[in-house]
Amino acid sequence: MEWEDVSSDHDPLLNILGIISPDSLVNSFVQVHRSLDLEEAQDTLVRDTVDGVIDIYYASRFVVRNAEVIVYLGDKEYLFDYRNIDMEDDDTISLGAYFYNGNDLNPQPGETYFLSVTTPSGLNATGQTIIPPHPLIHEELLPDTFQVNQDLEINWEPLGNHNQLINVDNYLSLIRYLYSYYGYYNIDQGSCGLTQEKLIDPGETSWTYHREICERDFNEQDWEEDWLTLQLMSMDQNYYDFFIKYSQEDREFSNLFIGQGGSGRNYGIEGGIGVFGSIAFDRTFIPVIP
Repeated sequence: MEWEDVSSDHDPLLNILGIISPDSLVNSFVQVHRSLDLEEAQDTLVRDTVDGVIDIYYASRFVVRNAEVIVYLGDKEYLFDYRNIDMEDDDTISLGAYFYNGNDLNPQPGETYFLSVTTPSGLNATGQTIIPPHPLIHEELLPDTFQVNQDLEINWEPLGNHNQLINVDNYLSLIRYLYSYYGYYNIDQGSCGLTQEKLIDPGETSWTYHREICERDFNEQDWEEDWLTLQLMSMDQNYYDFFIKYSQEDREFSNLFIGQGGSGRNYGIEGGIGVFGSIAFDRTFIPVIP
């Protein structure tokens, strides 16, 4: 057997992941990737100079680091700058995204935001999203504390045709996730059955939550100084279609030997694939008691 060269007339395409959010804990961002030719290597050496220090590392070629990324609200322009995201403690940086560095980006329900992405090589894509209504948990109906083995009824305001999702976790587990996201791995606090989420059906206004069976043995000290975190998220149609509806559908099957593979999908994106969506949160905390 001999190796056979494979060629392709594929035109590179931008793959966008952009999320706009008014939530203080969720930074609005835009990830810009591109598809690669068969002749391209998947990574390359990058040389950066930060504070006078030269840093050389491997980075993925599909990540676009020099695009012009602008988000528009009417005549107002918000220029997003590229920032590396260190996900591993080595010399490989595989991810990155564009963020807005100012403090005047304050999305409000019903506002329409537009996206423009242009690369030096001539690739471009646009997007559009409408900020969803702000979700509302009825905190006045919640107890002052949560006993880990009791039921908890959670009530919220319905949002008509807009999709919502309720997530329950414990605060220390949430902090552990945020710390690990930013590169700190020395926090070890498990939720042990507390973590659950539910996609809310249209017209549904409440949910009876109960901690799931936990295989690990926990004592009372494990619940001290912890809080049950309730997060209610509303989402625009683009976000819902990409992350929830599409994930529940049958995926396209791709096979090397039968030719045509799966096709890229776009939600709120023109001129490329991916998604440009928006989300909003309401969040509350209840002290946990054994």
